[in-house]
Amino acid sequence: MKVLLATLLVLLISTEKSRYFEYNGSKVNTTYDVDDKFYGTYKGRKTGYLTLNADGTGIYNYDVFGFAPVSCKKGPIEIEWGFLLKEDGSIVTFNREYGKSHPILLKSTSETKFQGCKTEILLDFIMEYKDGKLGVSSSDDWIKE
Repeated sequence: MKVLLATLLVLLISTEKSRYFEYNGSKVNTTYDVDDKFYGTYKGRKTGYLTLNADGTGIYNYDVFGFAPVSCKKGPIEIEWGFLLKEDGSIVTFNREYGKSHPILLKSTSETKFQGCKTEILLDFIMEYKDGKLGVSSSDDWIKE
């Protein structure tokens, strides 16, 4: 009975701003229906950045592209994204020494993929620091503008 109620609750909480991604062989429920503070561009000292749009799309641009086959077009990666959801429909959050971290899946929707065009979906974390700043774990210095 508890499982049925939990499933119904998830269905009621779900909005059109949720979607499933296939990650590591599992179907993972995500959402881009999040607090406005997460939308925007995260940048650092170099040219790389991550932009999360309110419509669940965005761009991931590496600071240093690294080793990739010649066939891999180097440039910004167009993405769809979503924060991971628990079974009850709430966003997965981990308490950390610095504040909180929120796992996020980034799915390439363009010709260019992650990790030298080898990976279509990247698991990353948005870090929420105690001072209110937001950062991206895959880059040392990307902070939300």
